[in-house]
Amino acid sequence: MAWIKRNLFFLIGSVIAFGLMIFGVIVLLSQMSAEQQAAQDIDKVFADLNTLNGGPASPENIEAARAQEKQLRAYVVKARSFYQRIQPIPNFTTNRVSNAEFAADLRNTVSQLQRSARQQSVELPPEYYFSFEAQKKLMIFDPTSLDSMAVHLGEVKTICSIMFNAKVNALMGIRREIISEINDINPSDYLPLGDKTVSTPLAELTPYEVTFKCFSTELANVLAAFAGSSNGIIVKSINVEPASAIEEVAGAYNPAGGPPTVMPASPPFGFGPPGAAPPEGGGRRFFAPPTAAPVASPSRGSQVFLNEKPFRVTLYIEVVKIKSAK
Repeated sequence: MAWIKRNLFFLIGSVIAFGLMIFGVIVLLSQMSAEQQAAQDIDKVFADLNTLNGGPASPENIEAARAQEKQLRAYVVKARSFYQRIQPIPNFTTNRVSNAEFAADLRNTVSQLQRSARQQSVELPPEYYFSFEAQKKLMIFDPTSLDSMAVHLGEVKTICSIMFNAKVNALMGIRREIISEINDINPSDYLPLGDKTVSTPLAELTPYEVTFKCFSTELANVLAAFAGSSNGIIVKSINVEPASAIEEVAGAYNPAGGPPTVMPASPPFGFGPPGAAPPEGGGRRFFAPPTAAPVASPSRGSQVFLNEKPFRVTLYIEVVKIKSAK
């Protein structure tokens, strides 16, 4: 007992250390057991995978896969009729587009669009060139971008024709992707650099942004035309806000609903109507100024509760171009 009293702290420390050693051994054994169980589970999974890969395929699964593949191919063939490619301008097949061809077709296409806008009473910006302002006076273009510009010109014409047929009030602008950093130098005609054509295994998706002014009826016509188009034009987003600087309709406003009341001009005081003979004996003949006829009080008819204002609409759309069957 005397030794225990002299070495009490040493004894307590030894007991605690021994207990910790036992706890560490228990934890280590449990971790080793868990690792062994995880290894066995992994080996079992690999064994099942090897069995499935090496074993014979089920005839039922093969037939179901073939039937689904056949249905998918039939749907792709059917869907192609709703995603017809827009013809480029000029329409090239094997030969590449030349500078002279594109310059001539660009002028002709812009003239056609301007004439169509006038016929449909669609307002355009002054001398608007439909996002081809940078190419307006060029005769030599970047040879690597001619084919792509021909495709864009055909797509811009199709989009603008839909706008004009819907009879929007005004086409304020159309923006497209940048093709050539050499020629595409008019910033207002182009989308940000990040907006580019996206290529997928089945199709190419080319972005456009169209801004126009219209009423709700014309907006509905535009969306319906895009939805029913056979060229695969998808509306990705739409932004509608009140149009600014709206021109008021010319003409006088009369709350009574009838024409404005016009007061007859009074003859000069002291004289008769023009050409009248003076009174006998000379002197002046005095006339009282005529009084205006009383205006009937307006009748209580129907009142206008909704006076629609035009909208400024910005559509972000994508033209889907299906790749060939190969």
